[in-house]
Amino acid sequence: MGLYRRNKTFWMSFIDNSGKQHQKSTGTSDRKLAEKIYHKVQAMVIEDKWFEFDASKKHNFDELMDRFLAEHAPTVSQSMQKSYRNIRDHLNPFFAGLTLDKLDSDLISQYVVHRRSEGCRPATRNRELAMLSKMFNLARLWKWTRENPCSLVKKEKEDNEIGQCLTDEQEDLLLDKCRPYCNGDLPDMVLVALNTGIREGEVLKLHWSKIDLVNRTFQSFNEKTDSWRTVPMNETVYEVLSRRNKVRSISGYVFVSSTGNPYESRNMYREFKKACKAAGIPSFRFHDARHTAATRLARAGKDIYSIAAFLDHSQLSTSKRYAKHSAESLRDVAAVLDKNYREKAASAG
Repeated sequence: MGLYRRNKTFWMSFIDNSGKQHQKSTGTSDRKLAEKIYHKVQAMVIEDKWFEFDASKKHNFDELMDRFLAEHAPTVSQSMQKSYRNIRDHLNPFFAGLTLDKLDSDLISQYVVHRRSEGCRPATRNRELAMLSKMFNLARLWKWTRENPCSLVKKEKEDNEIGQCLTDEQEDLLLDKCRPYCNGDLPDMVLVALNTGIREGEVLKLHWSKIDLVNRTFQSFNEKTDSWRTVPMNETVYEVLSRRNKVRSISGYVFVSSTGNPYESRNMYREFKKACKAAGIPSFRFHDARHTAATRLARAGKDIYSIAAFLDHSQLSTSKRYAKHSAESLRDVAAVLDKNYREKAASAG
């Protein structure tokens, strides 16, 4: 082991912790500089931080993404896997084909700016950055790269925007524009979402075996918490499901396409966006039906604990975002406190 000269360039020979011998060029003819490089490599070997110097040039973003989805994604929930696939569709066009040494903090910052220009929300940008960071942490573990460039990119302050809430007029118009889509099923899907607050995936997976029309409840699977919950029906949802109960699909799902199978999320959403555009609310998302339900509950004076339970929020802080909409409904609560002082004033008089 040591330094030796090959032509005019100094090379180094050393053994890593696995016992494998390496012969690498220092890339310099300056002996002092070559010695510094050699000693640095020795230190990295001792600290178990050495790996092939050119590994980040051998592996590209596509390989990293494929291995990440193949090895890491299966270890997380179905909901997170779906999120990974959605994020992949945004990351790929920007980074595809680039070797890992090209993905530095400057390029990743450019990606964040790019997503901001597309109207992507801060919370979404942070989730995308978090996935990319996780990918690079695994790349370090696999000895594909030395650094995680995402560590130098600052996360953005999340504004916790609630999302768009439908007015009564917008709801009527949207339901009307939904009629031609998804074989006429789309208005019912939207009505169920607006009146239960369940998520898009829960709407598409509603199954007759989980619906109890007698007790007016149904069981819904929450992929985020990986658990079932009981959802009560109001009169609107009861009428929708009672009507649909007259003709059931062999598959057992409430909403099925012309093939008899549950609607694919991307296909339903494509139809939904057409209806939103026709209704003059192109920025409205299907998930905003959930926000609309929560906002209406808050405006009606329902406390955040009831809202959290109804919408199956895993954190109370999520429900608190809607509290600002119920200030007017708290006026009667404040009046109760005021009553004590008025009674005192009356007795003193």
